[in-house]
Amino acid sequence: MSLLSCAMLLLATLGCTSEPSAPATTGGGSAASPKPAASTAKSPKVSLAPAGEATPPLDGGRVQSNMPEGWKFLPRSNDYLFAAYYEDKAGVPRLVLREVDAGDLPETSSTDSAKMLVTKITEEVGSDKDAAMTVVNIGDSWFVRYEKAMKFRSLAASGVFLEAVRSGKRYSIELLTYSVDKEKFLPALYRFAADLKVEAAQEAEAASEPSPPEEAKPEQAKPEEEPVAEENEEKPAEEE
Repeated sequence: MSLLSCAMLLLATLGCTSEPSAPATTGGGSAASPKPAASTAKSPKVSLAPAGEATPPLDGGRVQSNMPEGWKFLPRSNDYLFAAYYEDKAGVPRLVLREVDAGDLPETSSTDSAKMLVTKITEEVGSDKDAAMTVVNIGDSWFVRYEKAMKFRSLAASGVFLEAVRSGKRYSIELLTYSVDKEKFLPALYRFAADLKVEAAQEAEAASEPSPPEEAKPEQAKPEEEPVAEENEEKPAEEE
């Protein structure tokens, strides 16, 4: 092979040489790709049952809500503030509203403000996996939601609870139903919670106070009638 051919072959070989690869990262393994930023947790959406009959004013007029459509009142009891049933007066499903003093718990006006209530409920019911405690936004209010595995007439039942703190009171709304029917009646629970209105004690007292009666206006005095002069029936004496 001629010298010219060898030179051209060497030049072609050098021109095809690839770029040197990037040096390997130290510590073993390749560099990790950046992770996407975590999305902000959103409250799960809830479905509301149609609104039915309004409850009577409760707790001296401070509390009121709407029953879900088709539900009926249960008789009053010292065990709860209000209760309703769907078909069987002595059975389930049923809705129960209870009220106790909130103590030092703050109002549940956001996810952050509900954390103390979550802690309080966890102390009371424990951290069992069945509880599945979450904070949900329903209507204009925030509630702590959790569950309890229960029994009713020897059958598996579920207690689904929504708790909130309003105006110094802690409210608990319970849906008790057979476990197989839980999803069917959850919209009824959410309807009652969404329409729950609570007034401060001062506002309720002011609304219940009767307005003072209007002062009777004095009757306008009728203008006195001028006395009519009586005609003198005697004729003047005639001159003779």
